[in-house]
Amino acid sequence: MTAASPDDAIATVITRSRCLLLDFDGPICDIYAGLPDVVVADRLRKLITGQSITLPAEITLTPDPLAVFGYAATVSSDLAARVEAEMTEQELAAVHTARPTAYVHDVMTSCHESGRAVAVVSNNSQRAVRAYLELHSLDDRVDLISARGSSDPATLKPSPHLIQQAMHGLGATPADCVLVGDSTTDIHAGKSSGVDTIGYANRPGKNDTLRTAGATVIVTSLADLVLPLRATR
Repeated sequence: MTAASPDDAIATVITRSRCLLLDFDGPICDIYAGLPDVVVADRLRKLITGQSITLPAEITLTPDPLAVFGYAATVSSDLAARVEAEMTEQELAAVHTARPTAYVHDVMTSCHESGRAVAVVSNNSQRAVRAYLELHSLDDRVDLISARGSSDPATLKPSPHLIQQAMHGLGATPADCVLVGDSTTDIHAGKSSGVDTIGYANRPGKNDTLRTAGATVIVTSLADLVLPLRATR
C-alpha cells in the first residue's frame, strides 16, 4: 500500500472541513514587516523597567512582545494591563506597514465560495486584527475574530481557549475545523482542541519544527490550499 502524497493529505484535511481557522501573524500577514517586533518589545520593556523592575535575561533579550507581556503578568495584573494596552497600540500602528501573505486573499475567497466559514484565531489584539482586515478589504470574508481581548496571557495560544471560543461562535465541532498556523503554539493549541492543523512553514527550518509539534500536514505556501478549497465547492 503506497503512502498518500502530500497533495492528497492536504486535500483530505481540506475536504472534511467546513470551517477554516487562520492564525493572523504569518498566515494572513507579517504584522511586524515595517515596525519590527524587537522595537515593540523594547517599548514594552521600558514600561516594566520604568517601575524599577529588573528583567530576567531571557526577557531582556527576547524580540517577542508577547513574551514581554507574559512576564509582566507574573509581576502584577496592573502591569500586565498597562503592557497589553501599549502592545495593542503598537500593533495598531504596525497594521499600516504589515505585509500581506501571498495567496491569503485567494484562500479566503475560495473558502467563501465553497461555503466554508473563516475565523481568525490570534494572539494579536482584536482591534489590530479587525483594523488590518478592514484596511485590506478582507473583513467581508471573515465570519469571526477570536483574538486577544484581555490582559490575561493564559487565554492565549498554546491554550486552546481562542480556538474553543471560535468554534463556539461558529457553532462548529472540532471535526468541522482545520487551523492554519505557522508556530508551534498554534499546533499545540489545535491539538489540545482536537482540530486538524496545517503547519505553514514560511521560513527555513519550520518544516521539521511544525512536524515535530504534531501538525497534521505541512504547506510552504498558502497556494497549496487554494485548489483543494476550490475543488470542494
